[in-house]
Amino acid sequence: MILFLDFDGVLHPEGEGHLPNDGADFCFLPRLEALLREFPNVRIVISSSWRERLVFKSLLRPFSDDIRTRIIGATPPRGLGIPHPFAHREGEILAWLQINDAVKEPWVALDDAEWQFDWHKDHLVVCGSFVGFDGEAEAALRAHFERSVP
Repeated sequence: MILFLDFDGVLHPEGEGHLPNDGADFCFLPRLEALLREFPNVRIVISSSWRERLVFKSLLRPFSDDIRTRIIGATPPRGLGIPHPFAHREGEILAWLQINDAVKEPWVALDDAEWQFDWHKDHLVVCGSFVGFDGEAEAALRAHFERSVP
């Protein structure tokens, strides 16, 4: 199973009342990491827009050592010239799957931007932008992980 992971609105709140470095950055990461530890075969690909502003190594810093080793890449940036007929984030994910010969791999996206997905919403766990990775999102993601266990 591959988890495509957004940051803003997922690992910390997004929007009013949240500014970068105000102490809220990655405040929901411990909850996600605890769940990931229950499913050691889940690999992670960063799909956050942060990947367009930071080098890959910087994106890994917030994660615990054991989880960091499971991060296998980041989706290609929008300007890479990889055409795909689907919405932005969805198309970037599908492009990553094609580039990495993983189109038959089970996958799920954890994101707060439902509008960026048109055709694969069954692969999407939506977080509320202002609440992030809460109990409801955790239960939905757990269900996806459990369905993919052989």
